Amino acid sequence: FVFIFTFVRNPWTRLVSGYRDKLSDEITQGGAKRSIGAKIVSEMRGIEPGNVKLNHLYPTFAEYAAWLVKHRGNVNVHFSPQNETLCIPHAKYDMIIPLEYSGPLGTEVLRRIHADNTSVFGSYDKSSDPRLAKSALFAKQWLSELKSELVEELYDIFRTDFTLLNYSNFTHPDFPLPLYS
Repeated sequence: FVFIFTFVRNPWTRLVSGYRDKLSDEITQGGAKRSIGAKIVSEMRGIEPGNVKLNHLYPTFAEYAAWLVKHRGNVNVHFSPQNETLCIPHAKYDMIIPLEYSGPLGTEVLRRIHADNTSVFGSYDKSSDPRLAKSALFAKQWLSELKSELVEELYDIFRTDFTLLNYSNFTHPDFPLPLYS
């Protein structure tokens, strides 16, 4: 018997985390996808591709969001809806774990795969409240600063993720936690 599991994340915090980790100029993060960042800056600011200035410019979150909408989220696995990489309904998962609950649910996964090393779950800070994580706080701030039409278009791109994975919107008091009744 093979135990099949995956981790998922609130689409809004995933969007912000992808920006911070791959595209921003944040000192402890960013820059892993400089070519994509340069492409965003080039397209959104009208700077010719190949211009030397692009080597020193980073996209703003608003530019990144507008660029995702322009390309309907079909740009890179780090910025695409999770449902596209989860292969649902073809892949059958025994457990889909919200990253926000990886601490408590991770114990069950470790038991099922006969492991005792929690480092297999990455570096997510299991001791803190996910509602206070940097990406959640940035998501609330940055998304609320965008034009509502842009937020609606982004939501539309990730609508299946919100619905399928039962995640709260950034305006919900329990954001970024999944909604359970």
